Amino acid sequence: MNDGRKECTFLWFIEKYSYCWHEKGELLTSPRFSFDALEGTVWNLVLFPRGCRNEERGNISLFLYRSANDAGPEYFPVKYELSLLAADRSALHSRDSQFTFKRNDFSGYNQLVQMDEIHLQKKAEYLPNDTLSVCCKMWKGERDWQTAEQISARTRIVVEKIWVIHIVENFSTLQPNVKKTRKIQSNVEGDLVILNLYYTDDSCDEEKIIIEIVPSDAKKILHKCKFSLLEKYGIIRDCGGIDYAFDAERLSIHKLPLSFTREAVLKKSEYLTNDMFFLLCECTFSTKITLHTIEEHRHELPLAVIKQKRKHDDNKDLYKAAEKISECCSVSEDIKAIYINQQLTDMELRTKTKSFPAHKVVLCVRSPVFEAMLTSDMKETNTACIPVDDLEDDTVEQLLLFLYSDSLERL
Repeated sequence: MNDGRKECTFLWFIEKYSYCWHEKGELLTSPRFSFDALEGTVWNLVLFPRGCRNEERGNISLFLYRSANDAGPEYFPVKYELSLLAADRSALHSRDSQFTFKRNDFSGYNQLVQMDEIHLQKKAEYLPNDTLSVCCKMWKGERDWQTAEQISARTRIVVEKIWVIHIVENFSTLQPNVKKTRKIQSNVEGDLVILNLYYTDDSCDEEKIIIEIVPSDAKKILHKCKFSLLEKYGIIRDCGGIDYAFDAERLSIHKLPLSFTREAVLKKSEYLTNDMFFLLCECTFSTKITLHTIEEHRHELPLAVIKQKRKHDDNKDLYKAAEKISECCSVSEDIKAIYINQQLTDMELRTKTKSFPAHKVVLCVRSPVFEAMLTSDMKETNTACIPVDDLEDDTVEQLLLFLYSDSLERL
């Protein structure tokens, strides 16, 4: 068979792409691959998530690289196409060229596509499930392919997500510009980031509450922070966040005004619990660890078979997913039954007129505020009762029903 009429395709799927930690000039390399039709040559794709030089800042760079130690000819002319794909494998951005590669040689594009297009403008198309799909097609001769050889590889960027609650006591008497510090730590590497909360005293700023984010020098790279205000008994209100994914250069310190001012917090009694301000902090880090694998290698198949196989696999995956979902029993119904039957309760919520049995583990899992009460040094930690004198019996009953079933049946 004429190898010159064979389409050689390398598909590279990069999971958790938005967590690429690479600064300008730092590269991410695909697994090595080799095609039967390309005479013993060995290749990689080399991606620079933030560009390879100052001139490319704000762009990603992509190159085809020939190994320094393959068994192919000294000079190897080949035509190639580099593409970024949508979820349906159609090309969102594609460029082709031809080049004669020596060993340890590369060719490609310094400015393949702008970072903003991938991370902001067309994120849903470029990064479905936060996966960037890169395609490299290689061939010799004309593009009248009859058969195809396809290799699929996957790289996963390992991330770590840490949740903490920043508790500010005596919030109403907190002085302006006095920082309340919460360290986010890893069991292995110590401090990863320091969060300082304070409010400004500038009348023009309306006493804005500021969260100051100070990354440490740890090996893990901070990528995202999300902050939420925890109201009494578990209501969560988003109040700000930051995403470093599309920053060409990361700042060492970032100051983020929360969406609630100090005055607004003091006016709303449900925003404070015993004069304590609860801020839920969700921080996601890149571990600088990548996992690589070659998933499959399809040899010498007619193009029509490749396309039909892809369609069949997609339909099969959808069927299996639907089948698994239909077979799953309802965990929520079992949890709700435990509440209704009051089985193995170990604590209670008490209003002025009634006590409501509950389970500590459920309250902690479902409500960050209850978790803080039951796991910190607060007095509720050492008691089997939480007083809720300011709530009506019906309100507590509906609150517990929501915590156990995720539904508000009578509201």
